[in-house]
Amino acid sequence: MKRFVLLVVLMTIAVSFAMSQQWSLVWKMTEAPYLTLTDITELGMVKAGFDTDKDGWGEMLCTFTDLDTCAILMYEANANNSYKLVWSYVFPYNSSNSMSFSGIAVGDLNNNGVQEIVTTMPPKVDITPNPLRVFVFEWNGEVGKNAYGFYDSTNKVYTPSSGWNYETVDGYYLPPYSLTIEDIDKDGKNELITGVRGAGPASNSREVYVSSIEGDYDGFASWTLEWKFAQTFGGSNYSTTTGDLDGDGNREIYMFIWNFFTLRVFECTGDKQFTQVAAIDEMTRAQGVDHGALDGVRVADVNKDGSNEMYIACTEPVNEVYIVTGVTDVSKMTAANIKRLYTIPKTGGGKLRSMYIADPDKDGKTDLMIAGETNGQIFSLEYKGTGDPADSASWQLQILWDIWKESGSDGISPRLFYGYPATDMDKDGKDEYAFVNYAPDFDVWPGDSPLFVIEIDVASDVSSDPSTIPDQVQLMQNYPNPFNPATTIQFQLPSESRVRLNVYDVLGREVATLVDGAHTAGTHTVRFDASNLTSGVYMYRLQVRPLSGGQESVLARKLVLVR
Repeated sequence: MKRFVLLVVLMTIAVSFAMSQQWSLVWKMTEAPYLTLTDITELGMVKAGFDTDKDGWGEMLCTFTDLDTCAILMYEANANNSYKLVWSYVFPYNSSNSMSFSGIAVGDLNNNGVQEIVTTMPPKVDITPNPLRVFVFEWNGEVGKNAYGFYDSTNKVYTPSSGWNYETVDGYYLPPYSLTIEDIDKDGKNELITGVRGAGPASNSREVYVSSIEGDYDGFASWTLEWKFAQTFGGSNYSTTTGDLDGDGNREIYMFIWNFFTLRVFECTGDKQFTQVAAIDEMTRAQGVDHGALDGVRVADVNKDGSNEMYIACTEPVNEVYIVTGVTDVSKMTAANIKRLYTIPKTGGGKLRSMYIADPDKDGKTDLMIAGETNGQIFSLEYKGTGDPADSASWQLQILWDIWKESGSDGISPRLFYGYPATDMDKDGKDEYAFVNYAPDFDVWPGDSPLFVIEIDVASDVSSDPSTIPDQVQLMQNYPNPFNPATTIQFQLPSESRVRLNVYDVLGREVATLVDGAHTAGTHTVRFDASNLTSGVYMYRLQVRPLSGGQESVLARKLVLVR
């Protein structure tokens, strides 16, 4: 009996350990270009996990704004847990003529196979003629060289390859924020989807732009405004993203307004064809909860049942995550499809900010990774692998990092404003998560910083599990999906087989071979890193031929890469 009790205890400990992610602080910004470290109190965004110069080392981009000098910076890993500044650009606007946050995206806007850095900066309305709002810096194509844009040899700085003002008129206030690069209308060319916080003479028009570029950046590239939406709302648009909630193959744009939970959904049904198909207005006003989202809306099939869900990390004053389920036709979506999923306990002042989907421990279970601003914590809400995704019991909350514990001070006032999951930037087999502290308290904690990187303490990449033998060949939906830049694919074999797993683009061209060889019976997990591919829809195809003889199986699924 004692041996049985001991076994149960050990199993409980093992399960508990398996469910817990251990993260460590491995790097932080300790010096800054253009300004002293303590001057940088406006670092508002970071995007990470790119390899734009194709040298195998991951990169991250961050921007600081509202200062006398405002800039975008690129840091690249150069050793284990080590990052160096490799590129930067100083915006032509500063605290006297700029307004708040910049956006960041990486992709191939002009579809020539070369990556670009795309960033925005909102100037004030009194600058004439109408100035640029978006800047594009194309990589020069030299492997291992972080050179983006045109190089000004006289001043020894890089300048934009292209820029645009979104076709606005003089005196028009326009602060672009959320940026997505993808081929949303499936015409074989990428578009830039831009969410605008507030625009127009009164600054209360909330807008979405879909634009594209034709030609090379040698003086012949031209911008096209393919579609625009504008409407006056009582709150700002801090979250514009894309997905396919109803799984009909048509991509949608989601515009979430910080006005008591206000949502607009636009479906793309063809080239430049966008239709508003759903509208939710002030859903939480009756409860007195002014919910919005700051880059906190994502679509994924968490339980891999073939139906997508939408997840929304809401802003103040209550730390709540919502889920949208049961949508088989997005045009019929109503407030009845929206449910409160999880309430995250508040520390400090609370507030949830950016949310991205990842699987850093490679256990096949989706994580909603959330930056908690004045919470001073980084959260992971992980799906347990079974159960209804709309049931809070199917999820486990984990605190990945806590500034209160790290600093040893309860007098600190953190603003962990934005975070982004990365895929093993320093090549040690462990995934990272980069996040900014918008207003560091150096006087309270001298070890504070505007930019941190934490790393999971588990190294795993490709694995197999022979413990469960299926009765037929199965190919699971990749997770996360959409993804950037890496995703995980699982397949199951009933017997030892010769296996090929390939990825193809929409034209049927093979772009990657992930598996080619014999594999044992059981469940196999493969990680696919698409850092060298452009945004768009791809297909992965599994061919299985049993070594003992028998019929060949061929299965395929779609995946979506979103830069």
